Amino acid sequence: MLSRVILPLAVSLLMIFAVGCGGDGAPEEGSAAEDTTQVSEGPDIHAEAPLLKVGHCRHDHHSAVFIAQARGGEMRDEYGIYLEPLGEAFYALIEDGQKVAELEFVPSPGAMNIPNNMVSGQFELGFGGVIPFAASADQGTGITIVSPMHTGGDMLVVPADSPVEDWEGFLAWAEESDEPVVVGYKSPKAVALLIFESALEHAGIAYSFHGNEQPGSQVVLFNAQGQGNLNPSLQNGTIDAYVSNNPSCALAEHNGIGRCVAELEDLPPGDFQDHPCCAIAATAEVLEEKPAEVESALRLFAAATEWINGNPEAAAETVAEALGNPVEVELASMATSGYDWRPTDAWFEDMNVIVCNMRDVGAFSGPLSEPDWEHNRHLITDFDHLPAEL
Repeated sequence: MLSRVILPLAVSLLMIFAVGCGGDGAPEEGSAAEDTTQVSEGPDIHAEAPLLKVGHCRHDHHSAVFIAQARGGEMRDEYGIYLEPLGEAFYALIEDGQKVAELEFVPSPGAMNIPNNMVSGQFELGFGGVIPFAASADQGTGITIVSPMHTGGDMLVVPADSPVEDWEGFLAWAEESDEPVVVGYKSPKAVALLIFESALEHAGIAYSFHGNEQPGSQVVLFNAQGQGNLNPSLQNGTIDAYVSNNPSCALAEHNGIGRCVAELEDLPPGDFQDHPCCAIAATAEVLEEKPAEVESALRLFAAATEWINGNPEAAAETVAEALGNPVEVELASMATSGYDWRPTDAWFEDMNVIVCNMRDVGAFSGPLSEPDWEHNRHLITDFDHLPAEL
């Protein structure tokens, strides 16, 4: 009986003691118990935000897209801007802890189609070739390049068993062959074709185009109707060689189909060293209606570009996984490219060379047909939305 009285009394005394020490029994301010309830919330990735549609191609010249999509943690920690996946092709763009836009990524079958798809409203920002963008601007579409992105990466490829080892060997082949050497290209608006034509003219090699072959042609240029057709066409003998951007060239070597014997930027007369190949362009409408969102997207892709340059091996692994290519292919391919979002004086000079070459072959019928670079550069580019720094 005594124990039944003592036990409740002891419990009551303990409770009184606890209240006396802690006031009302609640944890003290700053205690560990309180800290566990104050977990900082992340951004609301499902909050309403303007949508930006971004078109791109599935090759490594557009690596900034794949890095931004897959390396959100690193982008957040290093640059404070990153993507959170929302499902399918949609991502929340987070900047300084807030959702500022939604990005929808729309793959395109080829860079030459990017401007037309932008005009038709399929997307508002486009990763594509500088030549199609310049041609589109000349037609009065209002599409302008808003960020540099990529240089180089265009190669001359011959069959794996060819005796040709370099540019001089290719010229000897073209000069000594009884039949014209058939060289494939992916599209009429490819930078690789423009550079190759310039090199043939400098070397005095007569050439013409498949379907309109001219007597005395030593080289016949064949439109393969897309980058994906180049390696099969080389393998089955439809073409004798090709000029195109990586990773097709690295894939040809990896699969034993062909060999890269020259980087096109190194060919005489030497006008295309570090030439612009791909860039980001925007429609006039999106620049007017969503300028803040465009600026955030460009900062994202600029940061992704910086990440590529700082982490080349990890970047190649990410791009390889995104494209379904072997890692060794992307390591070889991306090493031939330059990734930079800054509009340098050299970039403008190289763009002027490209525009002049396009004008010489009759690519323009609008304002770019006039050789006024100061006027033309403002028609082609608008870099006011780029970040001053990262």
